[in-house]
Amino acid sequence: MHLTLMNECNQVMADMTDDSLKLGYFSPMNGWTIHITDLDPHSLAANGGLEDVSLVQKYEISEEDYLKRDDNFRKWKEQKLAADPSWTMQKQIKRQQDDRMKRLDPSFVPEPEKQKVEDDEHMADLVAAMKVDDRCEINPGGKRGAVKFIGKIPAIAPGYFVGVQYDEPVGKNDGTVKGARLFSCPPNFGGFLRPDKVTVGDYPELEEWDDDEDI
Repeated sequence: MHLTLMNECNQVMADMTDDSLKLGYFSPMNGWTIHITDLDPHSLAANGGLEDVSLVQKYEISEEDYLKRDDNFRKWKEQKLAADPSWTMQKQIKRQQDDRMKRLDPSFVPEPEKQKVEDDEHMADLVAAMKVDDRCEINPGGKRGAVKFIGKIPAIAPGYFVGVQYDEPVGKNDGTVKGARLFSCPPNFGGFLRPDKVTVGDYPELEEWDDDEDI
């Protein structure tokens, strides 16, 4: 192997070829790294075996043998769905996280699990007071923007949604959802939320220093 001492900008600071010298001799600093070059032409690293995962032999099991196992994922999933038809992996992860937090902090109160929406008029009463181009604030979080869409998006879920163009690039899209354009805005300025997360009113754009007590 050949050892090379590199600084935080990946510039060569020293060739560490003398085995009698200890690392301190080279006066390394925080952020420096040691680059190792494998000089053995017969090693796995020299042939890309440590970088190209396609060269790694993977464990394979036949479908028949997989189904014979009592601890396979499919059977575990079937058991979960049998006990709770609304079960999802996301719910499972949240429950495990909540259980862990309860063990760490007995006073921890988990957020209630979201119930699946089946009413096609879900939150219709909340959007009745909204109109396109209303200024709004998103809660929680306090992000601000303008309402650009009010309506249903069957591709996501039943009920009403509000499309918002944020004042800053804190969104997830450009007004497009599931391949359908519902309004237009720059990339990462758009978002779609349930109406209960959107409050319309006199919400001007926040100035850069609004959150600072001292300037």
